Parts: sequence; C-alpha cells; structure tokens
Amino acid sequence: MAYEVSIFLENKIGHFERITRILKKNKINIRTMSINDTANGWGILNLLVNNPQKAYKALETEGVSVALKEVIALEMKDELGGLDDLLLKVTQAKVNFNNAYGRIIEETKAAILILDVSDIPDSQNKLAKNGLHILDDEKVYGNLNY
Repeated sequence: MAYEVSIFLENKIGHFERITRILKKNKINIRTMSINDTANGWGILNLLVNNPQKAYKALETEGVSVALKEVIALEMKDELGGLDDLLLKVTQAKVNFNNAYGRIIEETKAAILILDVSDIPDSQNKLAKNGLHILDDEKVYGNLNY
C-alpha cells in the first residue's frame, strides 16, 4: 500500500527548501508533490517519495510537523482520455476522494492516479469489485535503492 508524506508548511522563503534539504541529505527522492494553501500563511505539502517511512523519520527527527498517510494508487493509460476512463470506473465503484494527483513513470510509460480517501479498506473493496487493481509500492515509488 502506498503512503504519502504530509507536512504542515509555513509559506515563508526557505521553508520548502528546508524540507528538500532534509530529504536530499537522507537520500530520499521526491516522486510527486502537491502544495495546498490552507489559511493564514500555512499550507500542506503532500509528497510521494521513494521511501515514505524513512522520509517521515528523517523529517520528524528534524522537528518538522509531518504525518504519514495511506493513499490508494491506481494505474491509468498515459493517453488522451486515460484519466477520464479511470475516473469513470472510480465513479462506478462509488469511491469518493478528498484529494488526488498524478504521477508519470517515465521508465515504464505508465501513469498513476493517487487518491486520498477517508476509508481505505472500504474503498479498496469497492475498487477491487469493479476490476481496479491497486498498485504495489515498487510500482508507485519506483527505484527504492538510493
């Protein structure tokens, strides 16, 4: 099962770079990211990295406000309409998600949709019943050997 690393981040010069510096020092590769502005100069930085448990520990050790959250990763076709085709199946499975973002894996020419859902087990069951396969860590994170 895939995990994203979520960081409560103040919107000030150098704060994001501090996160990337910690990850670089610990040989953790960022695969995908999204930043959401929340309020009053703060936001949430969501990262998909090659080793989420190691990233969590490294950031926590440095005093960063960090959380590790399970997400669902689904493969889609990297072609016109690929996202629409996948979302139709997710809709048919009656799975609602709070946040989503994508990732392209250049080596395999695959596209991945990451879904943040409220109820992982229920969503997994619904997706499986509708023929959708949840990707394993190796496919989601790519090369784990840094």
